[in-house]
Amino acid sequence: MARIEDKAEATARIEAALYAAGRPLKIEEIIRASGTESRTKTQELLDTVVKKTKSAFVAIEIVMLPDGSYVFQIKPEHSAKVKRYASRPLLPNATLKTLSYIAYRQ
Repeated sequence: MARIEDKAEATARIEAALYAAGRPLKIEEIIRASGTESRTKTQELLDTVVKKTKSAFVAIEIVMLPDGSYVFQIKPEHSAKVKRYASRPLLPNATLKTLSYIAYRQ
């Protein structure tokens, strides 16, 4: 991967990676996504993104988890209010069981 020197580009990559992942990302994954190849530089950019997120959003946050990974999430006080809007599985469990049985038999 080409090394990214542009701060704005590296920051945009960090934001996009955290948003698109939909799961916690380890710092190593964020370093690769940023393209900076520097843990220190990536941590500085990540801290900036966290601060910008805190000031720009009311219900969304970027949190460092106990294992050191970072996640883009809904703040706990708002999660119950929006739970019904969360994506649901494409197929109900009964349909998945039927399809898995058919696939197993083939």
